[in-house]
Amino acid sequence: MAEFYEEFPDRASLPLTETHGSSLRREYTWERREEYHSEPLQDTENAVSGSQVVWRKPVTWAEAVRRTLENHEETRRTTINLECGRPSDPEYAEFSIDADNRWFASYQRRYYAQMKAWLREIVGGERPSGGLSEGAFDDPHIALVTLSASSVPDTERVGPIDHMETRRSSWSDCYHTLRNTMRSLGLDLGDGWQYDRRSEPHTGERGGGLNHCYGHDHIVIVTDGEVTPSDLRPVVEKHVESCDWAGKQAHELHKTDWDANRDDLDTVTVKPASEVDDLANYVASYCGIQPTDLLERSTKYIAWASAVTAANVKTVSRSDAAKHAAAADACKQRYESDRSDQGVDHGESILRSDRRGYDFECACCGSPHGIDQSHDTLTAARTAAKPVADGGVDTAEKLRRAWPSARAAATIGEGPTRKQWRHRIENYLERYPDASIPQIRGALDLPHRAETVIEEVAAGIDRTEVHSFHAGPEWHVKSVTVGEEEYPASSGNGVDMVETIMPVERLLEETKLGDDGNEATCWRCERTDVHMYRGRAMAGYLLKHDIVHPRAVDEVVTAVRGPLAED
Repeated sequence: MAEFYEEFPDRASLPLTETHGSSLRREYTWERREEYHSEPLQDTENAVSGSQVVWRKPVTWAEAVRRTLENHEETRRTTINLECGRPSDPEYAEFSIDADNRWFASYQRRYYAQMKAWLREIVGGERPSGGLSEGAFDDPHIALVTLSASSVPDTERVGPIDHMETRRSSWSDCYHTLRNTMRSLGLDLGDGWQYDRRSEPHTGERGGGLNHCYGHDHIVIVTDGEVTPSDLRPVVEKHVESCDWAGKQAHELHKTDWDANRDDLDTVTVKPASEVDDLANYVASYCGIQPTDLLERSTKYIAWASAVTAANVKTVSRSDAAKHAAAADACKQRYESDRSDQGVDHGESILRSDRRGYDFECACCGSPHGIDQSHDTLTAARTAAKPVADGGVDTAEKLRRAWPSARAAATIGEGPTRKQWRHRIENYLERYPDASIPQIRGALDLPHRAETVIEEVAAGIDRTEVHSFHAGPEWHVKSVTVGEEEYPASSGNGVDMVETIMPVERLLEETKLGDDGNEATCWRCERTDVHMYRGRAMAGYLLKHDIVHPRAVDEVVTAVRGPLAED
């Protein structure tokens, strides 16, 4: 905190936000409550009393730094105690793990591993477990895009959360522009391009250090085919258009020909993957990914992290295809590792998927990446529905998903309708063994849901056999140990978020001072006989005289001239 005050005094004393209704963790706010009592109006009613929040303000940025560091240090001393089953259960077990969060080195390492896994599956490379990925893209290119915003718009420094929300408000527009741009190049999301987007703090001297401690966004885009900086210029232009505090100069839009000046660009960089020696390190260096604990970070980074924590904002988002690729890489590593008991490779055991845009997914990891989604012919269906070990799809896993809360379940046989479909399908396939699934459905006039029966017939599943699963009890949190003290597990539902209540804005929302026409109205305070125009000005005056309750304001304020003047 001392370093923050010394190096950035103009930032340390700022409130985190000056926006009414901004969402913050409760622990990063101050609030004032007011007692109230209401006498009954009728004999049948009861008196009502209690307290209500008059205002709720954010803490200063420096105070947020202090609270973040204290919470982080407490988390470092925290152990989560798990138990499996009940103490009387013969399978009962206990286990403890160290607590962590996104500012721990362990979390950063996991994210870096996921980034490398994604790039391996898309671009190619050797897995730590020894397997080799050829890469899903034939001609991969890496594009790096930076989007930022000024923290001193109109020469006045703004709070970090206001800056964060304004800067990131453009993402929806930018994403649609990016998607449409890629489509115009013949690239579809997932098969033709994927992305990973994350926020990081400004720590360099670019821009004179005005944005130190504030955040900016990095977008890593992998395309299957060549793209140029000029192809991505519309995305940057959309950001500057949609974000009020983003400048053309800072995003190099004053340079007319980006392709001719590509070596001098910082906003967008594009390279063929083949020209990068260590792709993961190249991307990690650009994004500032370091397996470093928060307490070992710079003051600039800690200040940014405290604002992110206070607002409970996600700093990483990825396309679904990128997530699926990383999950598939992990699945392959578990199969290849001697320390894992996974007996089948990724995609060898599949299930029908309920994910949008996919028909099949891996039964082991749930990822559809790299799994043939075609089922035009039974040959393709047999290829897609590879056996678990005995020539059938994973029916036990399908049963487990149908009854996720069950400790054990079994099924045998099937309903009369499905049984009838099965006999008709088997007879048809005896005559036409190479028939496609659509051909079978059309010839036998079967509904779409009969496709699962066709796939089971193709996979050789015998419904007269019992298919079952047995799962042990699940782990759940028993208690939490902080230092030497153990506390029972909380039944809370997560982070306690509240909205800021700015006194002036509250009065404008809940009193006549905010009615339409208030700016052209002359208001009079009955207690002090002070007159002034504009509801906001009168609200500020009343607050200085400790008139804070909306009911009191409506009683002491009168509109004497203008649109809201009383007759």
